[in-house]
Amino acid sequence: GLHRKLTGLTVAESNGGAKALPRHGCEIVLDGKHIGRVTSGTFSPSLEKGIGLGYVANDHAQPGTPVWIRIRDRDVLANVAALPFLNK
Repeated sequence: GLHRKLTGLTVAESNGGAKALPRHGCEIVLDGKHIGRVTSGTFSPSLEKGIGLGYVANDHAQPGTPVWIRIRDRDVLANVAALPFLNK
């Protein structure tokens, strides 16, 4: 069967005020282990934070799951998000 799922990712707001943007190829990690890779990302003006799409291991693909995205050799806190990205 399939081992990965395409999920939405939102960068947590408490990342030191810096606007960290997930980009294609960034590694997704949890507890120091590789669980996926970002396929695309950008800044969302309506959500006012970085968002992206990425393939994540099925065990960690539930919306709300906290993960880390390795951006420029720095791990940034993010959450798996339900799609589409809507500001509710």
